[in-house]
Amino acid sequence: MTAPATARVKIFRWKAVGPLLVFFGIVGVLWILFADTIARHATQKVGTQVIGAKVEIAALHVDLPHGKVMIRGLTVASPHEAFRNLMQADELVADLDVVPLTEKKLIINRLAANGLRFGTPRETDGRVAAKSEGGDGVPSRVMAETREWASQFQVPVLQLATGKISIDSLDPRKLSTIPAAEALGARADSSQRAWKAAFDTLRVGPTLDSANATLEKLKHARATDLATLNEARQAIERLKRAQNRVTSFERGVKTGVASLQSGLAGLDSAKRRDYAFARSLVKLPTLDAPHVGAALFGPGAIRPFERVLYYTQLARRYMPPGLLPRASTGPARVRRAGEDVRFPKEHALPGFLLRSAELSFLLRPTADQPQRYAGHLTGLSSDPALYGRPMLAGATGPQLAAGAMVNHVHDIPVDTAGATLGGITFAAFQVPGVPLRLDPGAATTQLGFNLKGDTIHARFGLRSSNVRWVRDSGFASSAIGDLIWRAVSGISNLDVDARISGALHSPDFAVRSNLDQAIAQRLQAVLGEQVAAGEKQVRARVDSLVNDKVTPVRARVNELQTQAQAQIAQQHARIDELQKQLEQQLHNLTRGIRLP
Repeated sequence: MTAPATARVKIFRWKAVGPLLVFFGIVGVLWILFADTIARHATQKVGTQVIGAKVEIAALHVDLPHGKVMIRGLTVASPHEAFRNLMQADELVADLDVVPLTEKKLIINRLAANGLRFGTPRETDGRVAAKSEGGDGVPSRVMAETREWASQFQVPVLQLATGKISIDSLDPRKLSTIPAAEALGARADSSQRAWKAAFDTLRVGPTLDSANATLEKLKHARATDLATLNEARQAIERLKRAQNRVTSFERGVKTGVASLQSGLAGLDSAKRRDYAFARSLVKLPTLDAPHVGAALFGPGAIRPFERVLYYTQLARRYMPPGLLPRASTGPARVRRAGEDVRFPKEHALPGFLLRSAELSFLLRPTADQPQRYAGHLTGLSSDPALYGRPMLAGATGPQLAAGAMVNHVHDIPVDTAGATLGGITFAAFQVPGVPLRLDPGAATTQLGFNLKGDTIHARFGLRSSNVRWVRDSGFASSAIGDLIWRAVSGISNLDVDARISGALHSPDFAVRSNLDQAIAQRLQAVLGEQVAAGEKQVRARVDSLVNDKVTPVRARVNELQTQAQAQIAQQHARIDELQKQLEQQLHNLTRGIRLP
């Protein structure tokens, strides 16, 4: 009997090796043919979603075996200006860490960017967030928030038109004094009821009646009538306690009266706000020097703050502080797309990290001798708390010094930036409210920005010694315009300084320039009487609408104060007088007698 043959163990299934090799070959061919195209389209899409403006790439090449990515012809449109680019780059070369790609993490060890240019013109509108502020994307929401933030600043209007002043459009419902007066009147009535109830609980009347009865008995008593003497002493003690109760009641009344008087002062403040509101409706010229500076340069000075805040808020959305969970829109589905929530883990790599970048860029690339600048960036991460270090950036070159720090490592984020740039030629712009154009020429600009938590401190400065003024046709028949022209035409220097400080939701905004005083004096000379008459008319109109509410309330508060003080003084006097009579009568009866 023969032994059974031993089964051979097959290491390879040769029938499957061929199809598998064919499959890998097809994948390799598809990778060679389409990987760069797919990566280019994906990068453009993600970049557009992140920036809020179109991102265009001429060519992109992925070299995974060597861990390199090369981008040529990068164009990023400006999120704020329709036909202008934020930047362009000739070439970007990135050295990747390949292993984290298996965890869907992008780690760039080094990035070299050459031929960067900023503010170049473009033929099409590249804005995305600005045209879809109601959208769900982060840039759209941030754009809407920053525009709303910038719109809160009340920049005065330099209005030079003359003619009849009409304030018929003033709506009483928009005045703040009327509801404030009604609320104060209700508080006064409530205080009166509360004081009356509190006074009744003092029970001063029965105490005085009892003390009067004791005084009458004491007048007919003898020195040996010990019961009457003790009753008199008890009556005096009750009067003292009543006096203390009245004094305590008086303190409460004084506090309430002070609150009502503060309300009256609030009515005065509300009326001043209503004066300013009515004044803004008729657009009277503001002749104070600080207001002139804000009217001339305020709209232009707010713009750089708004743009820096936009990029800062984007950084806070994409680089949140701390290790809090982050939600993002889930994959597109027909139903229940939902959100993906990612929970960061300590001592893990962030989802995105750019360790270092070297930048080479040009300013004024169309000039005869364009100047080259160098910059650097380190620590750009989607999870700053995991990376443990803030993002730092800087740039140096002829007439340029710039630096920035984005510190989102801790719970309270701190964003700081500063730059000084000279020799930049600004385009001429129309001065608001005046038929006059200002050409700053080559100027030096300074920008300082600090946002710590929700507290902002920022400054923007513009200085030029090559200012040119251009008259428009509107000056031809305008005496006021001629005065302003004579005030500024001989000024070749321009110094503008704008500052923002305070809580982010309601900061203080101030603008000054070296032109404020000169223009204000010229305007005061010709418009002073007109403005005074217009302001008088505005005040009279506001007074006619609010005085019917304010005057009775003011009289009611003053009357209530007078009545309360008189009532308290009367009770103090009655108690004091009765106490003195009891003490005097008791002293007369016990004179020369030593009581046990």
